[in-house]
Amino acid sequence: MLRRLVAASGLALAALTCGCTTMFSPGPQSDNVPQAAVDADYQDCESRAYVSTALVKSAGDASDRQEAIVDECMKEKGYNIK
Repeated sequence: MLRRLVAASGLALAALTCGCTTMFSPGPQSDNVPQAAVDADYQDCESRAYVSTALVKSAGDASDRQEAIVDECMKEKGYNIK
């Protein structure tokens, strides 16, 4: 279990450093959201995505699924995709 958490954390860090993120903007109900809050929400969604796909064997399938999970999570938090 700990190995998977470490691996997921490493993948999350790699994704953040490569700049492979979708741009999100606050939705109409949250116009004045600070960038730090947007970043924190994105990191939360990204962590959920990596944990949810930890057992997916194919890197391509995992990446596609992670992106879909992050997008859906951010929409649930009230953000729009740019």
